[in-house]
Amino acid sequence: MPASSPLSRALARPHPARIAAAFAAAWARVPDLAPWLHSLKVFGAAMLALGTALALGLLRPYWAMATVYLVSSPLAGATHAKGTYRVIGTLLGAIGAVALVPGLVDQPVLLMAAIACWTGTLLYLSLLEPAPRNYICLLAAYTLPIVALPTVTHPGTVFDVALTRIEEIVIGIVCASLVSAVVFPSRTAPALAARAAAWMEHASRWTTDMLAGGASAGQRHDSFSTLAADILALETQIAQLAYESGNAHTLRRARALHQRMTALLPLVLALADATDALRCLRAGMPDQVAQRLGAMLAWIAGAAGASRPAPSWYPAGTAPAAPADWHARLVAATCVYLDELGDLWQDCRLLGASLRQGGSEPAALRYRVEPAGQARHHDHAQLWFRAATAGSATLVAGLLWIASGWVDGAVPVGLAALASCFIACTPEPRLVAGRVITWSVACALLSWYYQFVVLQLAHDFGSLAALLFGPYLVIGAMTTQPRFALFGVLLAVTAASFPGPQDLGPASFAGAFNSSLASLAALVFAALWAVLMQPFGQQLVAYRLARANWNEIALAAHPRAPVNSARLRGRLLDRLLRQWPPLTRRNHASHEQAANALADFLVEVAVLALRRATDRATDRAVVRVLAGVALHYRRCARAGHAIPPAPALAAQIDAAFAALATSAHGSSRAALAALATLRLALYPHDEDRRHARH
Repeated sequence: MPASSPLSRALARPHPARIAAAFAAAWARVPDLAPWLHSLKVFGAAMLALGTALALGLLRPYWAMATVYLVSSPLAGATHAKGTYRVIGTLLGAIGAVALVPGLVDQPVLLMAAIACWTGTLLYLSLLEPAPRNYICLLAAYTLPIVALPTVTHPGTVFDVALTRIEEIVIGIVCASLVSAVVFPSRTAPALAARAAAWMEHASRWTTDMLAGGASAGQRHDSFSTLAADILALETQIAQLAYESGNAHTLRRARALHQRMTALLPLVLALADATDALRCLRAGMPDQVAQRLGAMLAWIAGAAGASRPAPSWYPAGTAPAAPADWHARLVAATCVYLDELGDLWQDCRLLGASLRQGGSEPAALRYRVEPAGQARHHDHAQLWFRAATAGSATLVAGLLWIASGWVDGAVPVGLAALASCFIACTPEPRLVAGRVITWSVACALLSWYYQFVVLQLAHDFGSLAALLFGPYLVIGAMTTQPRFALFGVLLAVTAASFPGPQDLGPASFAGAFNSSLASLAALVFAALWAVLMQPFGQQLVAYRLARANWNEIALAAHPRAPVNSARLRGRLLDRLLRQWPPLTRRNHASHEQAANALADFLVEVAVLALRRATDRATDRAVVRVLAGVALHYRRCARAGHAIPPAPALAAQIDAAFAALATSAHGSSRAALAALATLRLALYPHDEDRRHARH
């Protein structure tokens, strides 16, 4: 052992803490073997499925192997969920094929139109549902063309082909679920606890970046992107946890933590605006507030246990002593948000510790949140356009096949439908479509290896498994990485779906090579069609999201409009989280759009807080502010672009400050803080700072 290694230094000074730290440091240097272990498990399940399908003499046994890669996940709950819904979706698609082919086989164009409509409609329904339920409609969308098209020349065989396809897929699902549950099972609860711990670390760094006052805009955007990815990943794992038995208590704690994770975002953003504004004022940040802010950041960044309370030695802010003093209003808002941040972070620590230790649920959660449920934003026009793109790709590919008269062209058309559905399900179809073209070449090379090397050299099942081991081990590891997961699955599926010999005997080079080229052309066609049909890119998506924000804020701000504040806030947050990565590219326009999206988010949060404070007739000033906000965002929606708010709205906000601070019923600390947040979000520029100095 080298004398300078961490372990040797610890053994020279045999202190238990140092030894544990040295072992931890040494273990951290070991490469992460989890992806390769998962890949070995999936390969074992795939070979079990392939051997079973070969023994039963099924038509395309390699589809059973491909199914294993389609449904397998590092977590057992995800594998069970995907498998269950895949079976249902496959049954639905097979039933549709049996119903369509016999009646429309004599009208090939009408049959292709019906198949395209089926694919587009079911794909649209799948885009409305969060995973894993969307697998039902997604599988039904592309299973029907895969089952129906090869049988158009022999329509009497459609039932047998559909039944065989169901058997192949069920075999793959059963093998994947069995191996996932028996061989080194990876439960969702520990992974969820690890994800929550990672979020705490990322949230601590982002909070420090936002509040310490030294981070650049790029650093803030990057850390927010990491935080958004953690929240979305935890949401997915919570959905998967429901498919594992005995996790009811863990599920409740995870949902409570997720609610507070999302509540942290607007709270820190509002606090950052208030502290930045204080630093810009001539009077600056008071020493007591600066000390409390520093103590709060040190407490959040520290490794203290969950039992340590938040620093609260500075008295909580109340109504401003001088209603016309903007500096006093910012101090009061900062103190309110610091109080809330302490309660919220303490709850997150307690819930995170409870998830890691598996103990009883925390009894004293202090921060109250409104459960938003499945509050999601759906741009139905955009979703229909994606679905129509996939459906039209299927139709055009089918018409080209019919015009060519090529008998064996059904499989490439089905592959084009499958690839179109996968591309449409991604957040940025045009970006993914460009990558699919590159990866299609890799798919073709793998299929040629599969047909002209593996099937030529394999004399029995053992040699077949040995030849498949290398490439499929890499494919399995790829599926565990978010960046390469889609392409890993694409490699696994297309390698098994390329036409090839139905046994282990010699392949016809010319026929197999031509079929492989046709399938490669189908993948490239699906990708190019997606790019051709969506030339507008992310700019139109960002515009439609901004317009949806403006309309929803106008609705939320209308004083007499009945609104579900939790659902409105949930939909706006969903838009922000799911569209943040494209907004954080390194260019001025995207950063400006990201800043506008955050400002809109804070405006709606402040508006909803003010709505809760308008239950008294004395709050007419607040009602006028809400009406002014609604009018401003209706004007933005009508103009089609962001416009500066009118100076009259700033005057209304100042009047509301004075009215609340002198109200006979007592001022609401939350309402005063919301007014400060609203003014900072609407008037963030230097002219507002100059106005504040007077």
